[in-house]
Amino acid sequence: MSKIIACIDGSPGTHTVCDYAAWFSHKLNAPLELLHVIDAPKAQAPQDLSGAIGFGSRETLLQEQVELEERKGKIEIKHGKVLLEEAGKYLLHKFNLKTYSFQRRGSLLETVVALEEDIRVLVMGKHGTQTELRPDKIGTQIENVVRAIYKPVLIATSPFQTPQSFLVAFDGSPTARKCIEQIASSPLLKGLAAYLVYVGQPSQEIQNQLSWAKEQLESQGFTVTTNTQDGEVDKSIMSYAALHQINLLVVGAYGHSKIRQFFIGSTTTRLINRSTKPVLLLR
Repeated sequence: MSKIIACIDGSPGTHTVCDYAAWFSHKLNAPLELLHVIDAPKAQAPQDLSGAIGFGSRETLLQEQVELEERKGKIEIKHGKVLLEEAGKYLLHKFNLKTYSFQRRGSLLETVVALEEDIRVLVMGKHGTQTELRPDKIGTQIENVVRAIYKPVLIATSPFQTPQSFLVAFDGSPTARKCIEQIASSPLLKGLAAYLVYVGQPSQEIQNQLSWAKEQLESQGFTVTTNTQDGEVDKSIMSYAALHQINLLVVGAYGHSKIRQFFIGSTTTRLINRSTKPVLLLR
């Protein structure tokens, strides 16, 4: 059965990740699993101490270093188990939702790719432990994960608000059209008011594209509002969302590319960086 996977790292946004994961779990009637990944230790070149201390002392120091790494690894495992246990208690108390939790050692990217077949929605915090003090930066893991998997990824931001509406940044591209088709054919966002917003010079072609998108969603029971805006895409989208009290932004993620710039510096990245709303990325 497809599952909601929530990535837990102990950052201040952990409860928000749990909240959105619980919302998806209830909405999709899908089990929720909590994932904590411990980074694999990075290999370090041994320091050359010859000529500084004797052979016996070097052996002793190397042994102590090995023991220190072992203790550090055990502490990280124990810390992760505590994080998962506390998150599980939080979800049980707040949502009466029982969860399964598991740990992995290695990279988050490799772990998520291995689990992709079982993922219904992946929920990640916008700020990991490395970026929690930088509100204008997304977590370092997000780009790599979004590039690698084809399942919906929610980038959660605090505080949690139960989604009542969503905004699709629609530009008429094949990616945007596929995004509309996914929304129309899935229970993922059913029951929420839909806003389709195009930013740029209006044209008959864009109006036709917006009409097509509106018809696709209305045929599946969505209440749809369309709008065209002028200006910078990310700023216009965020201003419109704030004005209409929209709870969730939806954008099409990009496909694989040998050029990193397809994501870094893109409108999608700027939108995620600057948004105070959660962003749902669809492939």
